[in-house]
Amino acid sequence: MKKLIFISAVSGVGKSTNCEYIKSNKLLDNYEIFDIDNLENVNDYNENTYHLFYENAIKKAVIQSGNKNIIIGSCINPTDFKKVNIPEEIESYKLVLITCSDSELARRLKERDASRNCGNDEYIKGQIDYQRFMLIHLDLYDFHIDNTNKEVSETSQCIVEFIKSLLKNI
Repeated sequence: MKKLIFISAVSGVGKSTNCEYIKSNKLLDNYEIFDIDNLENVNDYNENTYHLFYENAIKKAVIQSGNKNIIIGSCINPTDFKKVNIPEEIESYKLVLITCSDSELARRLKERDASRNCGNDEYIKGQIDYQRFMLIHLDLYDFHIDNTNKEVSETSQCIVEFIKSLLKNI
């Protein structure tokens, strides 16, 4: 049986960066870490089938992770996640939310490579609005960290400590 951790955040907050940091520094050797975009194509789904996007991505992660637990980086909507059927191979799951201040989010998105199309005002407003939605539903997450004034190593360490605390409580 596997444990599943979703590390969730809007674009620019640092979910991919933190997942990569944890992976490259081997901070959780018993976890396989995935970016959801490398597991499943969101463009194949619509608002009525979005839960299937997560279900199919999780199924692929279960297969690809071998005998390890799973971490998936995603901008998962916590209300959508309630509709997801979790595979029987998953014994437990937790949702982790990373956020930062609106001004820091805008700054980070504007600094991204222009080819990613993240620096325009409309895109930034959409990400800020989505982050506010996530914060309204904070009670649906198991752990939250605001990384506005944190280095990647600090944020990653907080996530690792949370995950390790879960293992102690078994």
